[in-house]
Amino acid sequence: MPTEEPPRGAPGSRLREIGSVRQDSERGQRRWFQDDYFDLFVWQDERGAPIGFQLCYERSLGERALSWRAEHGFEHSQVDAGRRTGADYAMAPLLRPAADPPYFRIYTRFLEAAEALDPALRAFLLERLRDYRTVLFGVPRKPRRRRQG
Repeated sequence: MPTEEPPRGAPGSRLREIGSVRQDSERGQRRWFQDDYFDLFVWQDERGAPIGFQLCYERSLGERALSWRAEHGFEHSQVDAGRRTGADYAMAPLLRPAADPPYFRIYTRFLEAAEALDPALRAFLLERLRDYRTVLFGVPRKPRRRRQG
């Protein structure tokens, strides 16, 4: 009996790479991965090392994006898809500042969605996401010991 693959975007789905991505040579080689919940764009240098990424999430619920570039650090944005001003015209999407993201929901869902990524790329992205946790919540502190006496 054939096994059923989980629906895309549901827990258990995996990011898949999209081929033939338009390139902008000034920012490095761009790769695009997607499932129904995430769009992940990764920029790599000429050696293939990641130099930036943009993790877009909640695509159907008011899309937001967590971006990181080596020279700028992190940004969290709301994706403004623009308004139709004519029959066939829409503005290009804009990134506008947004409040803090639902970090733990994104991180937990990304852990599972990223399982099929190249292990080195997956490790890099998870490390950056853990760095962002520190940006949001500060350095984790060890619990204080109670004084006895």
